[in-house]
Parts: sequence; C-alpha cells; structure tokens
Amino acid sequence: MKPSLTPLTPLTIMKTDNTIPGIHNWCDRWCERCVFIERCAVGIVEMKRWKRDKPMTDEEVWSEVSDNFKEALRMLDQMIRDAGLDPEEIANQPEPEPNRDIEALEKEIWEKGLAYFKSVDAFFKNNTAFFEEKGVEIQQKSEMEMPIDFDSLNSISDALDIIRQYAAFIGVKARRAISGMDTMHDTGIWGDPPYQSDANGSAKIAILTIERSLGAWEILRKNWPEKTDEILDLLVQLSRLRKEMERLFPDWNKFIRPGFDTEPPQVRRFEMN
Repeated sequence: MKPSLTPLTPLTIMKTDNTIPGIHNWCDRWCERCVFIERCAVGIVEMKRWKRDKPMTDEEVWSEVSDNFKEALRMLDQMIRDAGLDPEEIANQPEPEPNRDIEALEKEIWEKGLAYFKSVDAFFKNNTAFFEEKGVEIQQKSEMEMPIDFDSLNSISDALDIIRQYAAFIGVKARRAISGMDTMHDTGIWGDPPYQSDANGSAKIAILTIERSLGAWEILRKNWPEKTDEILDLLVQLSRLRKEMERLFPDWNKFIRPGFDTEPPQVRRFEMN
C-alpha cells in the first residue's frame, strides 16, 4: 500500500523559532480572528500583505507561490528520507484505483455543502430590505437618545460574520475529509495513529465550523423571531450535515490539531478556533 502522507502545503516550511508547523492545515482560515496568527506560516505572510501600501502584482504572487512550492517539495523529500524511505521509490509506485463509492459520497457531500452556501446567499439577498430597516431603527433610536442594547447588536454582528465566513468553507472541508477516507485507517509513515489522519482533521474543522454556524443562526433566530421559518430551514440543513459527518468520522474529535489542541490555555483576542 502506498504510504499515507500528511499533506504539506507550500507555506508549511515558512517557519521561525516560534511558529507551529502545520497549524494552518486544520484551521478555519480566519486569520483576522486567530490568536496564533503570529505563530502561523500563513498568518505571518498575511500580516505582511496587510502592511503593504499596495497589493502584490501578479508576478510577485506567482513568484512567491513558485518559491514556496519548490521549498515544500525539498522539505517533503527530506522528511521521507529521514523516515528511512526512498522518495523515488514512493514516487514510482502506481496510483491506487479510485474508490467509486468514496467518489460518489464526496460528490454528495459537496452538493450538500454547496446547497447550504446557496441558501445562505439567498437569505442575505432576500433580506436586504430587512437589514436596512433594522439599521434605520438603530439610527432613529440613537438620534432620539433612546436606550440601545449594544450587547445584542454585537452578538448579531458576530453571528452574521460567522455565518458569512463559514458558508463556503464548510462544504470545502467536508469534501476534503471524504476524499481522504480510503487512507484514514492507515498508520502514517511517521508513526501517527490512524485517527491522526488528514481526513479526521478536515472532518474536525468542518464539524466545528458547522457547530459555530448553528450557534450563530440560533442567535439570529432569537433576535429576529419573524425570520424563524427561514432560519429553521438553514438549521435543518446544517444539523443533517453535522450528523452525517459525525457518522462517517466517529473519531473526529480525537484528532489533535497543532496549536489549537496542543497549546496551554491562553488569553485570546477572539475565541474562534
């Protein structure tokens, strides 16, 4: 059997003494709200980009991608050699035949994730006037010096941000988890236990973001009871997807994410990951 390798993205190797290798592989891709941004290879690059006076040119972007990709391949080659294996022998092994059952399941999960994304998009488009009306109400209260529940407003704002952030992300991560199901019971070449597979890691962050989205929708439902019927449909979609992911990945919560599950408790700017 071809060894199961933990995927390495190009930026995995961009590290300093304080970075956490691989932390970005199983995060929620919300750098702005991540306490580990200064210890993450991707986060460090993002911060550098934010500080630029002007966006990177296409030439700069592709040059950076190319350099990181080459370095990632070099590092992967060295890691394989350190494990006592021959990189050329592994590269020459024939690719396994695709598992048609997994391919069908991957397509099914992707379609469910896409359906949820489209439902979220439709919710926001269909309620444009409603959102504007709520904004006018707040403005009027402010002008009339009437009391405003800022705690409630902040909760609603955070809920909307969470829903938007994860709307497309959930389906992408769920699909990635399914695509790795055929190797998630194998022991990795570095001795990792089977539950520490990329499939379980992807399933974990998919399920976590589903749960956060469920919580966010519930906040909106409580604050906007007139939107209950619309929100319930979205809650049902997410609940069904979560149950299916938990059934397919019963060990998802055993996966240890670098940083998020290994670092001691600390003060976080935002409790998102």
